[in-house]
Amino acid sequence: MVKLSSTEEENTEFLSSLWDKYKYLILLSLVLLGAGIFGWESWSQNRLSNLQDSADMYESFVNSLNDDDLDQKVLADQIIKKYPNTLYADLVTFHLAKISVEEEDLNKAEEHLMWILQRHDSKWGSDFDPIEATARLRLARVLIANDNSNKALEIINESENMSSSLHEVKGDAEEKLGSYAEAKLSYLKALESNQSQSVEAILKMKLANLDI
Repeated sequence: MVKLSSTEEENTEFLSSLWDKYKYLILLSLVLLGAGIFGWESWSQNRLSNLQDSADMYESFVNSLNDDDLDQKVLADQIIKKYPNTLYADLVTFHLAKISVEEEDLNKAEEHLMWILQRHDSKWGSDFDPIEATARLRLARVLIANDNSNKALEIINESENMSSSLHEVKGDAEEKLGSYAEAKLSYLKALESNQSQSVEAILKMKLANLDI
């Protein structure tokens, strides 16, 4: 038998006393660690299942666009209610806004687009968020069409990433309000950052109309 030295004996007694004192805490920690691993795996599986289900629901919605027998609004509402914090909810809400515009219900279209904007506004900080930018642009257009150009300007001016399209819509709002000098400046800024020949022609036509 190996004879323990006095130092080894002291260490053994020390470890034994620690075990007696903290054994329940150690056992609890091990149990919690095991539960944490199990919980993480369960959460991951649940998240994967939700991703698959939301993707399947969106696919059904896309298929409904070419099937008159399927109610697009019902499918869209189901996605929004079940998975409100997903890209799929944003996409179907954009479509609901489009339907509202086609039905000339601009107040409802404004409501849909505002919902998207409020979800994404400042979420990415100063970085470009394509969903936020699209919602802001379309909302501004709807507001102008609904004779609310002042609100449209507020929405546009809150943007931290002014695109050519936003400058153009800003000019449209200013023109509606009779602020022709400001509208001209906005159209010129839109021209500076524009990369489309067709849009360039439209902007030049709007500038020419201001000079009449």
